[in-house]
Amino acid sequence: MHRSTRRRFLIDTARTATGFGAVALLAACGGGSTPAAAPTTAATTAPAVAAKPTTAATTAPAAAPTTAATTAPATGAATSAATTGTTVAGAPTTSAAAPTAAAKVGGPVTINFYSSGDTNVHDLWQNDLIPMYKKSHANINFELVFDEHGAGDQTTFDRIAAAKQAGKPSGVDIWETDSLMRGGEAGIVEKLDQGKISNLAKVRPDVIGQMGGYGVPYRGSSVVLAYNSKEVATPPKTLDALISWIKANPGKFTYNPPDKGGSGSAFVTRVLSMGIPDADLKLFQTGYDPAKESEWEQGWKVLKEIHPAIFNNGFYPQGNVPVLQTLAKGSISVAPVWSDQGLSYLAQKLLPPEVKLTQIDPPFSGGSAYIGMPADSQHKPEVYEFFNWLLTPEPQTVVVNKMNGYPGLDWPNMPQDVQTKYADIAKSYSYGFSSKFGNDRNQQWYEKIAGTPMPAKS
Repeated sequence: MHRSTRRRFLIDTARTATGFGAVALLAACGGGSTPAAAPTTAATTAPAVAAKPTTAATTAPAAAPTTAATTAPATGAATSAATTGTTVAGAPTTSAAAPTAAAKVGGPVTINFYSSGDTNVHDLWQNDLIPMYKKSHANINFELVFDEHGAGDQTTFDRIAAAKQAGKPSGVDIWETDSLMRGGEAGIVEKLDQGKISNLAKVRPDVIGQMGGYGVPYRGSSVVLAYNSKEVATPPKTLDALISWIKANPGKFTYNPPDKGGSGSAFVTRVLSMGIPDADLKLFQTGYDPAKESEWEQGWKVLKEIHPAIFNNGFYPQGNVPVLQTLAKGSISVAPVWSDQGLSYLAQKLLPPEVKLTQIDPPFSGGSAYIGMPADSQHKPEVYEFFNWLLTPEPQTVVVNKMNGYPGLDWPNMPQDVQTKYADIAKSYSYGFSSKFGNDRNQQWYEKIAGTPMPAKS
């Protein structure tokens, strides 16, 4: 994939394909509602003896990249909430607010903000961040056009592109999407830098670089290690230590297949990375060369070695949530989980309080959610000012508390109490494989570890 944004990474790993059902979380399409207990779905039980290794795939499936898959718009009428200046859509709104003429400095300005995700993303903007901003910027109004799960991203992209071709403003001032880099490369999304948004200096450069400089990373999350502190007094701090722990404690660890959720994908990716030279890591994250997959052999060997020690002789739950549920039942003691999901489950007492979260070194992968500005925005100074405010500790603390996620700011720039509260996971994260490498990884996992063909996509 050309970048490891949050949503696109999750789509690649099919995080929403299983396990979520009635459970919508931040991790879904860039956001999610609070999880509720859901029945455990069937798991993949691999045979005790894994199939013989097969050669690496030389062509990648045609699946869309993780972080920028565009789904067809869902049907459904948009509902306009005139009292709040918000348009909430279960499908893309094609007749959004008309462009607002540039206002005099200091006069009233309406910013058209196109966002997408799950309902908690909408609520974060509508109920928290926008009202907070208006307290100090009474002249700024927001028309929030919300599209659940990003089904209308392509419609918005086409709208902005058509406006450029016609030489007219699109009427979109802020856009929350995984298509920002694609839009920037097409000349329809503004390039952002510290000269325009000074607080970008407080964001990790590599996080900004994942979107090519076309977006402001305002929140994120990563996969971490969950462990039952009653049974594991000292959790593993490195991948080698984790592998040793798994072998020494058979039946107390599991993960989901890499195509069934980001937590299992991150674990498999981290193990496969054991044999990748540092000089090749960037290629695996952003490019594609199937000949390089020979560097995975060390990792496949390790995954085969731990297979007999996986819970119930090779029981791989079919998604992120079933892994959490297996941990909640006490069937296992350690598992990779999404940071936001784990924190949400702990807050709702869906996990016992003795379950703790930590990060290993090098860390598991993660990603950010980004907002950007179409190049034809009629309110660039106001948008720059809003973006700069968004990267300050107060709104970032709201993001962390409301979404159970990471801030866009680098952790050292957050208040000390926030750093202390999230000390166990307030660390950097790595980036996953590009979509083509990810597709090959998934197929080979079934062949080499599960000993079965990869399931057909429904």
